[in-house]
Amino acid sequence: MPGIRNVVFDVGNVLLKWDPVAIVNEQLADDSQRQRVLEGMFQHPDWDALDRGALDEREATLTFCERTGLDQEIVARLMLASKADLTEMTEGVQLLKELHQRQVGLYCLTNMSRGTFEFVHPRFSFWQYFRGMIVSAFLRMAKPDAEIFQRLLDTYRLDPSATVFLDDNPANVRGAQALGIVARCYDDPASVQEWLWREIDAA
Repeated sequence: MPGIRNVVFDVGNVLLKWDPVAIVNEQLADDSQRQRVLEGMFQHPDWDALDRGALDEREATLTFCERTGLDQEIVARLMLASKADLTEMTEGVQLLKELHQRQVGLYCLTNMSRGTFEFVHPRFSFWQYFRGMIVSAFLRMAKPDAEIFQRLLDTYRLDPSATVFLDDNPANVRGAQALGIVARCYDDPASVQEWLWREIDAA
């Protein structure tokens, strides 16, 4: 078995904090509005369609207005907050830097809308450490589907058994594991990092 030579990072809740509940609580004062927006916007399949590139932001905004009953100005403000409130996660970014120093091959695989990626890409410097990136909306495919993991492996010629994938979503972890990738749920940064260094040092 080859040693670990590559690490693939998810972005949301690994490198950038994503908390739609906090966004809704910050932007809306009415409890009934908050729940309606969570269910009709951030937790609705249309949000996944945005990430998959099947909806653009204009289309999504109109459907969110219809579903939540909020006017377009409020929904547009929520859409902006969903990007602007993404903040860097210290542990994940530090791990990325340390892996770069160890000359581990670093890649990004994220479910993210085109508009969000174009907003956050110039605002954070950690992108520079990646040798390659797969962003769902640009390919019209998304995790946990096998095709996006296969695209990652094929595009960058990665050996799945020599590649670790870190993601906060268990379904995405299982999707990667189904293709033989060494995947781990990023639910406890300290324990995940300890495990990862053991895997790399054992190589």
